[in-house]
Amino acid sequence: MAHEPGVVKQAVRERYGQVADKRPGEKGAGCCGPSCCSDDESAGTDDLSRKIGYTEADLRAVPEDANLGLGCGNPTAIASLRPGQTVLDLGSGAGIDCFLAARQVGPTGKVIGVDMTPEMIARARGNAEQAVYTNVEFRLGEIEQLPVADSSVDVIISNCVLNLSPAKDRALAEAYRVLKPGGRIVVSYMVSERPVPSVLEGNLDAVAACLPTFRERYLEQFRNAGFTNVRITNEKPYPASYILGDPGVIEFIAAHPDEARELATFAGSIAGAHFEAAKA
Repeated sequence: MAHEPGVVKQAVRERYGQVADKRPGEKGAGCCGPSCCSDDESAGTDDLSRKIGYTEADLRAVPEDANLGLGCGNPTAIASLRPGQTVLDLGSGAGIDCFLAARQVGPTGKVIGVDMTPEMIARARGNAEQAVYTNVEFRLGEIEQLPVADSSVDVIISNCVLNLSPAKDRALAEAYRVLKPGGRIVVSYMVSERPVPSVLEGNLDAVAACLPTFRERYLEQFRNAGFTNVRITNEKPYPASYILGDPGVIEFIAAHPDEARELATFAGSIAGAHFEAAKA
């Protein structure tokens, strides 16, 4: 059963608002991340981040409170950012990718983070202020209606957020609008060649947690938005244990024991893929 876009968006906003409000040591924020798999949350968050592409140097370079372990890749690792560029992060969360990008574009560059969750914006702004990042700005807004001027951005990055949009075509059209001619988009997506089990498609919590889709479907959506040179440049398996260890997933499997094997197989099929495209 498909959910109304407005219902999905509100569920996503509530879920990640709870994650943003969660402080170190608290449990049950609702993310498929370290809080459900480790007694030491910061260690669990860093462990997941390493597995999906962040280096030790990356993790040391950003404010500790910026890494919530919510991504499925590290788009800044392959974005080839240069000093002086303007970078936009779609769904910036607590700011980890913005802060990594800020170091690469330098004081003559600028990084804009957009997130629709007020709690995330507050947390990211606090991180920027505490660590004195003067070339980073966080704006409250939706990726389907970006608070960004036309043709003003050199590079767009995003980390597993487009998966959450109930209107991906609209979000990609907005990304195309704000990019300068010759600009690039580099995003991390959750992908799988296995169809989403029907029992999950009808579960709003699962939808809000980030479900993957087929690689070719994503590629086609980029092309339909007008992007050229659309391709997958890198891919890493997403640790299934972080999905299956989520408290909500554990509760769901307990209520649907006959679905446990199919869900485990599906979780094991998921990868974080880097998609890259350009605006002519």
